[in-house]
Amino acid sequence: MSGPAPIRARALLLGERLDHRGLPREGAPSIDPVPLATPEGFTAFAFRWGAVVFIGADAAQEAAVIDMLKPRLTNALAKPIEEVAAIIAGAEQDSVDPDGVVRLRDLAPARLAVVADALAKSAALAHQELLLAEALDRLEPIVTTLRTEGRLAASSRALHRQIGHALAARSRTTARVEAEDKPELLWDHPALERLHARLADEYELKERSAALDRKLSLIGDTTEGVLSLIHGRRALGLEAAVVALVGIEVVFSLWQYVVKPLLGI
Repeated sequence: MSGPAPIRARALLLGERLDHRGLPREGAPSIDPVPLATPEGFTAFAFRWGAVVFIGADAAQEAAVIDMLKPRLTNALAKPIEEVAAIIAGAEQDSVDPDGVVRLRDLAPARLAVVADALAKSAALAHQELLLAEALDRLEPIVTTLRTEGRLAASSRALHRQIGHALAARSRTTARVEAEDKPELLWDHPALERLHARLADEYELKERSAALDRKLSLIGDTTEGVLSLIHGRRALGLEAAVVALVGIEVVFSLWQYVVKPLLGI
């Protein structure tokens, strides 16, 4: 006899921010995640930091909710970041299988919200990992040239552009959701802390967040070092210009007051 069919849970990071004010809510607590009022048959949660999680929804139902949320998004992503999991209800205790299947005692809203929180944070971390990887890729040629040739190979404008991209990625992730934080609803449902801990381990939320912090520090240190070198190169250029001007003035003075009188000009 086969067990209950798995239910698909799908998290989508849609943008950097979501205005949750006035959203049609189910149960209406003013915390993340916001449980959305939806037709029977599926559940959805929205997060202030731009994510939405669907549980048991089909493609048409997901599209309808996303269309409703789009006007509320800040800096919508061209391609949403996705995290998917399978949920099976009716287990003796909440757990996560080695293959990632989430087994729950029941489909109570609070229990589903804990799952949604972990999936949404994993999607957010994936986006931040991508941003910082791109930032490091932009800085790598600069660092490689410094290491191998001992100089800044590009023009100041090109270097500033690369550093600008890196700093933009850094600023967009510095104010990120703190993935290792517990969801607020655990204050009212402490019995679900074990489920949250298992999901956090499954998606390595703490470890990935710490890795992002290290990358942020690396980008910060690298950009500061390169900017110092740019400023130093600019100062050296100014000093060379001053020396050249002084040299021209000396030559002119020699011509004016020494050479011309000797030549009788």
